[in-house]
Amino acid sequence: MARNKFGQFEKGTCGNPRGRPRKMPLRISDEQLRQDFFDAAETLIPIVENGKRKLIPARLAIEKQLILRAASGDMKAIIEYNKRRERYTLEHVKSQLSILEAIVDGEDSIQRFPEDVTDEFKRTVKLLNDSLDPYFRLH
Repeated sequence: MARNKFGQFEKGTCGNPRGRPRKMPLRISDEQLRQDFFDAAETLIPIVENGKRKLIPARLAIEKQLILRAASGDMKAIIEYNKRRERYTLEHVKSQLSILEAIVDGEDSIQRFPEDVTDEFKRTVKLLNDSLDPYFRLH
């Protein structure tokens, strides 16, 4: 680039002909966003409960706040609480039913083919039955 004797650019000559480069946007994947969200939810925050300070995960603090707002009569909080309760209940029932289905299939195999069933298989079926919620037990 042409400069004069004082080190200045000649008239009409730009010192930065290409200009400032554009700022490149950050490439953040959906997986990274998901991971950051769950990491932030596990951040410990201080609360005071029964006069004592303790640290709990942010997600738990949010749940506690939702329940307190619902208990105080906030209709939006009541609706959100009921949505979550129904979702969690449905997920629990579905998981218990899938375990029940595995137990029934296992016990059916034990009755139909007693000579082919190993003791380990019987222990596994018993462990599955023991892991069930008491309200879903077969016996």
